[in-house]
Amino acid sequence: MSQMEQLKELGIDTEYGLSCCGEEEDFYLEMIEEYVREGTERLEKLSDCYSRGDWKNYSIHAHSLKSTSRMIGAKALGEQAKDLELAAKHSEEEKIRASHEELMNQYRTLLNDLKGIVS
Repeated sequence: MSQMEQLKELGIDTEYGLSCCGEEEDFYLEMIEEYVREGTERLEKLSDCYSRGDWKNYSIHAHSLKSTSRMIGAKALGEQAKDLELAAKHSEEEKIRASHEELMNQYRTLLNDLKGIVS
């Protein structure tokens, strides 16, 4: 099975991701590799901001996760990140606390799944 087929099986919208990368499959796969490489650092930053209740910076890192996830076609994760980004901008702590772990777990799962495809 090709990498593109494996990505589709994960629920990644590869057509959208390719469109963000000028229809260049090699470049698209490089973007996914970069997404994976940056994942650990992004997880740490989100966790740190969450544990400190630093909603301003949490919203910045959630925004980054939203944008990069959408760009590779991980639209569902991008939407979750968007919801938490907006909650953080409005200091909706209850909403963040209720959804943060789910976002982090889905992000970790996606990163692990992507590692198996692009590494």
